[in-house]
Amino acid sequence: MEKIVVDQLTDRIFVLLGEKLGARGKTLEARFRKAGRLVPKRARDPIKVLIEAQRMAEDPNMLLRLDPEAVSYAYDQAVNALGELDRAAEKSRKRFNMAALISLQVILIAVAFIAVMRWRGFM
Repeated sequence: MEKIVVDQLTDRIFVLLGEKLGARGKTLEARFRKAGRLVPKRARDPIKVLIEAQRMAEDPNMLLRLDPEAVSYAYDQAVNALGELDRAAEKSRKRFNMAALISLQVILIAVAFIAVMRWRGFM
């Protein structure tokens, strides 16, 4: 596998991390670290493989030891996992969860208030 091919594969993942997760950084490793928990679990190991392949591609001797099948498989897995992400759906789900949490808290406070009022004999 050539260094140019490894760079192209890692550049695509670099762009996907920026587009799908809004991660910023100058390198793939920096973006991966910034994205943190936002990266799907099934994309983490393949991205780590690609980061290691990028490091190995810098040294011509290590480039010869690079397994092209493992790198291409990791690339496919990472692209599939990152391609399925939908930022708008994630935001709407977070908003719904926040609204549900707030409404639950309001209901619990109201129930506690009524219980205290009855206990004290005001109702």
